[in-house]
Amino acid sequence: MPCNAVHAQRLDEDKLTTLKEHQMNGHGRHKCCQCAYNQGYEQGAQLRENISLNINALGDTQAGGDGRHKSVHQAFALGYIDGINHFIDNN
Repeated sequence: MPCNAVHAQRLDEDKLTTLKEHQMNGHGRHKCCQCAYNQGYEQGAQLRENISLNINALGDTQAGGDGRHKSVHQAFALGYIDGINHFIDNN
């Protein structure tokens, strides 16, 4: 089952495949990497200094295109970096 959330930003499929495979043992297992990426992107674009990944707000997924068995923590970090880069490039 894919995530039903709307993803304003999409983590590029090439970057998605570079994320480490990890079951996370309750810390993001079966959660959507696209949702995690979007959380990070939004916080980076706002230049937030105190960032936080809200795992409970991530969509549930079993679909490969949403980062099945990949690290949501890494997806969040990539989103944060991309959000900062967006801010810098547009200001």
